[in-house]
Amino acid sequence: MFHTTSTLGALPWALLAVARLTNAACECGYSLNKTSDASHAVFTELLENDFLHTDAQSLELKNHGWQPQVYNVDKATARGSFGKGFELENIVTNPLKTSGWSGDAEHGGDAGLELWVRANPRNGLVSGAEVVTVRDDALLGSFRVGMKLSNSSGTCGAFFFFHNNTQEIDMEFLSHQFNQSQGAVNLVLQSPEAEARNWDASGTSGFRTKLLPFRPDNMFHEYRFDWTKERVAFYVDGKFLHEITDNVPQEGGGVFFNHWSNGDPSWSAGPPAADTVMTISYLKAYFNSTNTERSQNAYRQRCPTYDPSKVCAIPSQSTAPDASIGKTGAKTYFFSHEKDMTPGQTLYSSAAINFGVPSLSLAVPILVMFLSWSLM
Repeated sequence: MFHTTSTLGALPWALLAVARLTNAACECGYSLNKTSDASHAVFTELLENDFLHTDAQSLELKNHGWQPQVYNVDKATARGSFGKGFELENIVTNPLKTSGWSGDAEHGGDAGLELWVRANPRNGLVSGAEVVTVRDDALLGSFRVGMKLSNSSGTCGAFFFFHNNTQEIDMEFLSHQFNQSQGAVNLVLQSPEAEARNWDASGTSGFRTKLLPFRPDNMFHEYRFDWTKERVAFYVDGKFLHEITDNVPQEGGGVFFNHWSNGDPSWSAGPPAADTVMTISYLKAYFNSTNTERSQNAYRQRCPTYDPSKVCAIPSQSTAPDASIGKTGAKTYFFSHEKDMTPGQTLYSSAAINFGVPSLSLAVPILVMFLSWSLM
């Protein structure tokens, strides 16, 4: 059984890599900040997907820890001028042609996992795309995505945790909010308060629109949220953006990406004038599982006595992970690309096979303790 030895304060904190990282086996987990710091978090599990080098048909994404979603939402339920249709054909993997970190993608355009929204509604539905992690037992954690948003006005692109409609953490991007020099991200914690307002969270304490000093459709950037019991903190390219402390979710769930439009002038607007894409270059998440077999039994087997020297610090991403910066500009660190850095983890097949090492893709929702703990 685990117990708390210290807790993190309310101030944002930096992620620090440590020199011994490449020699660690990570049997006792992955940490935010060094384990020698008074305030740090240790997570027992991880999910990592390198979509720049993932080549799979939509239905094969389940082998990589992701489940494509296919369903319709009618106009009345969607609360827009159109309904929404999530279709398999709008989910496309577009890997780089080589094992490097720049160059041409197989289908042209930007490499990565593509989620398309189509311009012309059919049968009253705007066609979009959605994927969710195969596992749905996440509770608390640190979640990061490399992502480039749509360059056509009239869509909503979202990266979010979902348990139910009142326990949800969203980073939502409305392409009509982008102008010549900047963009915006809408940070949302859905709650019973939002439900009472007919799902309009904008007037609640769980909503904030933050301007960004760049257009999210010009380059890939890393968007991240760290979810603890007391707060959800949001980051962009490693820099603290905002935190919300009211109505923090307390139940486990899954991680989603979706890209959609329903013509609602107060939110997605649209539909877009042309087919348009949101592209994901990677997903990284570090967490504990709510599954007792994973969070207690499997963890105790590989880490019978908690040892800080067997915890690997999670490196920070402090720049935009974009190939325009240089040939290795899009290269980021994956534990799953290294030897012996993912002991005892639940693995899915992944593109890291191209690099000669097994990849870890644990599509688990996340139970994290945002604190330092040890065995009793």
